[in-house]
Amino acid sequence: MEKLETLLVANRGEIAVRIIKTAKNLGIKTISIYTPADAASLHVSQADEAVLLPGSNSTAYTEGDEIIRIAKEKKADAIIPGYGFLSENQDFARAVGDAGMVWVGPSPQSIDAFGIKHVARELAEKAGVPIVPGTKGLVTSEEDALEESGKLGYPVMLKATAGGGGMGLVVCEKAEDVKKGFRMVQSRGETLFKCGDLFIEKFYPASHHIEVQVLGNGQGDAIHFGERECSIQRRNQKVIEECPSPFVEKHAGLREELCKAAVDLARFQNYASAGTIEYLVDDKSGDFFFLEMNTRLQVEHGITELCYDIDLVELMLQQADAQLAGKGGISADDLKALEPSAPLGHAIEARVYAENPVRDYAPSPGLLQKVEWEHLDGSRIDTWVFTGSTVSPNYDPLIAKVMNHAKSRDACIKGMDLILSRSKICGPPTNLDFLNAIISNETFKSGNTITSFLKTFEFAPSAIDVISAGAYTLVEDLPGRPSVGKGIPHSGAMDPVALSIANMLVGNERGKEGLEITLSGPELRFLGPAVVSVTGAPIEAKLDNSDFPMWTRKHIKAGQRLKLGKTTGGGCRSYLAIHGGFPTVAEYFGSKSTSAIVAIGGYQGRALAPGDLLSITSNIPNNLGGHPSLPEELRPHYGESWELMCMPGPHQEGYLAPEDVAMLYSGEEWKVSHNASRSAIRLIPPRPPKWARSDGGEGGSHPSNLVEYGYPLGTLNWTGGKRLSPANPCTQSSSWKLGQIKAGHTMKYKRVSLEEALKLRVDLETYLDSVHAGVRKGDFSNVKPLQQTFEPSGGFGEAILWQRNPEGNRPQVRYRQGADDHLLIEYGNENFDINHRCRVTALEKAVHGKEAPSWLKDNLVNTVGCCTSLMLHYNGAKMDRPKLIEHLKKLEDELGDLSKIKVPCRRFKLPLSFESKEQTEATKRYMETQRPQAPYLPDNLAFVAKNNAFTADQLKHNMLNGTLMAVVVGFFCGNTVSLPVDPRKRMSTPKTNPSRVFTPEGTFGWGGSCASIYPVDSPGGYQLIGRTIPCFDYLMYKSGFEEVPWLYQDFDLLDFYRVSEDELNRQLSLFRAGMYKHEWVDEEFDMAEHNKFLAEVKDEVADIRSKQRKVQEEMITAEEESLAKWREDMKKNKVDESTVDALLADPAISSIDAPMDANVWKVMVEEGQEVRPNDVVAILEAMKLEINVNAPDDQGKAKVEKLLVQPGETIKAGGRIALLRAAE
Repeated sequence: MEKLETLLVANRGEIAVRIIKTAKNLGIKTISIYTPADAASLHVSQADEAVLLPGSNSTAYTEGDEIIRIAKEKKADAIIPGYGFLSENQDFARAVGDAGMVWVGPSPQSIDAFGIKHVARELAEKAGVPIVPGTKGLVTSEEDALEESGKLGYPVMLKATAGGGGMGLVVCEKAEDVKKGFRMVQSRGETLFKCGDLFIEKFYPASHHIEVQVLGNGQGDAIHFGERECSIQRRNQKVIEECPSPFVEKHAGLREELCKAAVDLARFQNYASAGTIEYLVDDKSGDFFFLEMNTRLQVEHGITELCYDIDLVELMLQQADAQLAGKGGISADDLKALEPSAPLGHAIEARVYAENPVRDYAPSPGLLQKVEWEHLDGSRIDTWVFTGSTVSPNYDPLIAKVMNHAKSRDACIKGMDLILSRSKICGPPTNLDFLNAIISNETFKSGNTITSFLKTFEFAPSAIDVISAGAYTLVEDLPGRPSVGKGIPHSGAMDPVALSIANMLVGNERGKEGLEITLSGPELRFLGPAVVSVTGAPIEAKLDNSDFPMWTRKHIKAGQRLKLGKTTGGGCRSYLAIHGGFPTVAEYFGSKSTSAIVAIGGYQGRALAPGDLLSITSNIPNNLGGHPSLPEELRPHYGESWELMCMPGPHQEGYLAPEDVAMLYSGEEWKVSHNASRSAIRLIPPRPPKWARSDGGEGGSHPSNLVEYGYPLGTLNWTGGKRLSPANPCTQSSSWKLGQIKAGHTMKYKRVSLEEALKLRVDLETYLDSVHAGVRKGDFSNVKPLQQTFEPSGGFGEAILWQRNPEGNRPQVRYRQGADDHLLIEYGNENFDINHRCRVTALEKAVHGKEAPSWLKDNLVNTVGCCTSLMLHYNGAKMDRPKLIEHLKKLEDELGDLSKIKVPCRRFKLPLSFESKEQTEATKRYMETQRPQAPYLPDNLAFVAKNNAFTADQLKHNMLNGTLMAVVVGFFCGNTVSLPVDPRKRMSTPKTNPSRVFTPEGTFGWGGSCASIYPVDSPGGYQLIGRTIPCFDYLMYKSGFEEVPWLYQDFDLLDFYRVSEDELNRQLSLFRAGMYKHEWVDEEFDMAEHNKFLAEVKDEVADIRSKQRKVQEEMITAEEESLAKWREDMKKNKVDESTVDALLADPAISSIDAPMDANVWKVMVEEGQEVRPNDVVAILEAMKLEINVNAPDDQGKAKVEKLLVQPGETIKAGGRIALLRAAE
């Protein structure tokens, strides 16, 4: 380039990426522009510089004045528009020139001339180009339209004279169509193009859409690069394009005529840069007529480049460079030398969209959880997306242009078939299968497609159309993700027994993904045949209004509807297995399971919603005939009272008083609260515990508080005096029961020994194996019923399996059991000490080290290291626990004294802003919708400072002039819990109660004795201190996250420097675009120096703690009083659970349940009010989203019997919002 050094790309998506590629090859500096919705697009990360546009996502790319301001500020020499947006806006093109830059495209005069279709027709006619018979000029009235249509003869097409892209066109077969169409085109023109003018042309139903690529120098010279066929269109939008046209190839001399006419028109207009003349070509006669000229680069330009071995963008930039240099354009000789004689081979392009083919191709925005393209010699994929991209609802849903070039058309088609069938896009529905069906169609292969081809083309995908979604329907498999850790939830089916048997019945592997249905199920339309089974909790099931049997293999035909209603009787989760599972649901760390609370896995990381499309297999093997059914007596029993087998621990002795322990196992029933979900089931104990200690020490003020540790699956976790929640049943053999416990049920614990737990586990596996054998043979006579009750021997042992007292610099160590699959190794007496963290880190490395024995490596599932403890999760069925304990004791001896070692670590430098509009809004919303008054409101930071005998400025100074150490990485999406290295800067504070329903990503908060960096937007209870850069990248596309989705490691050191809110927002924009570079250096943490320092400041720390305890006692009292008052206010209108249970016993009463964990924002009905189907009963709020909760669409007339919630409450998925009484 002679003059063109810096180029601003005034577009987004794949065309911006494609332009940047050529510009970089030419050594031109590129500047991209983007909106917040496009922050992660490839056009942002691949440009030399990217600038965030002000304004809204939907309009920013068309704010010409702002784009020109940015271009001037960045000293751009030229602006290139691509296609769409401002590409054919003559005013913008003129303004670019007036600003002293070159417009990479035709002159404003050419854009203006060809932008008005009826004027373009006149220009074409003057240039000697045939035009479609039509009106001379505009048609101004409905009467004139009817008259002109009659003269032309039906069918006709009404066309808006402004705009393009296939919009503003209506085909009319008769006079009545003209009346309706006239008003429609006028309205569309005014809405889309601010011009309601229109004209009429004769419509040729059996025709081809063929276009010619031209290039002019603006000085009367122009050449062509052959033609493209674009006849396969839907609603006048191109779907498949080819170069050359198979129709033209069959008609000798036609190419020459089409191309000559196109070049003549370009010369007539002194056209500059690239452009396209579009023709209508009659299928019978081969006659052609001018349609319009696109004064820009076409979407499908790539296939011309492949067939003519050129780069059209490069030629456009050469023309612009010549204009910058004052030469007017490319010289006539150079231009003429570029014109080819004929195409080389054949190229096809398919436009891949995020759209739902069974919902009239409606756009389907969403997260692309997996993007994998098949590449061949000759293929080309122009795209802006990658695994982790989000298709925004603000823009055209084009994902990519898939192109293939080969020596012949047949070879090209075969290649396209491979590319489309082997490429994988998991996330929202796409048209990949639709495109492949076209490519495989015999009419297409013959080259005889016309513009009406898709009107008769039949496409039947193998998929399930979700008509309604049910209360909470998730994709789940087995075993989920137990081995990942670092805050990536375990996930997986809550009832593994039910899902396993469902999969056996349909011929899948036991762990194959299926649908987990909670409380009420979806209505599903099967677009292709399928083999299915429904198991789990009894549920209403109909196939095309006929009863559908459970625990049975059934064959469903294409077009049939399966409607799953409410669960009946005991149990709350049912499972739908489908042969082959869901092929287009992406795996994440080896599992397709959904963890909706962190938006990971499954279908878009969430529960199913109406309009979702689940692809299923089209290959059903012949050996799946018949309808094997598990006999009633062999099915698990789903009652309303449950027995859970458990083992003492990990924290029992020394924490619970002896009478509390006795209560646990007394045989008394515990009631399941209405707050029950996948993440926790809240229980109401027979009576409140008394505790064996007065407080939680450094873990917190309440005796139930502990220093953070990894929870074993199955632990009964006390969270206060009256509430407790187990994450899972205590032993592996009872795990399926937890998946079926629901509000109103009762349960009791029975203590078993390790040997008994393992035997019960073997019995469960034996039951599943025998059922599987019965399915294969069609004979269940050898299957014994599942054992659901058990009487333990009473020899259950204690929670602490081994302990050693402190010895010199070696801390006290205890091994605590966590049922049959977990072991907790605990150092010290729950005091925050970096020496303990050092020992945890060393032990964890030894457990995973190269020298670890194979029996440990093969059966160790995961480890969770925290400040004072290490949790081992292992396969208890295969690992001998006594052998494990002996090995750990040996490692403990080998570790020795670690008080003087140097630990390798990384030191990070992070921005921190104490001002955040998002955090202020989150607090304001919390006060409005959750809890209006509390000691920590409205200023969390001031509260934390006061609670620790600091001023707000002292707290800020401590954060900016001290170092924090990462002591826990995990719990929630790589959430990083850290502790000040200097004990003088440590603080303690209660968390918010209740937790916020929304906390902005990057929040730096304080809760208990530790700080936390919030990795993603999420609920949370840590007090808001400030905001920094997040530490998690779900799909690992950002800089620094290439190998794992979490950033920090144990022992990382964090230093903060203060920035303004504006500067932090700038850096957050870089982070979201994947371009933020974390600053860190490798170093060593010297334990000897640290311990020396601890000794020096010991007395000073003691004085600080004394002052802190005094103010914290006052704060605890104030919070208890405030909390009691708030709870009392909430209880005034609360309906007790016995009343709810009594009402639900009435068959006329039904409940409206929450679809997800959320906050109640608004209640839209009153008691006694009549409710009709789909009426909004309440509006919930979760993660800044407002979720309408509607009355069921099959609900007849009803009245609100009882409201069970009020604004400000937090409710779990499945929690009851209101009770309705059906009208008599």
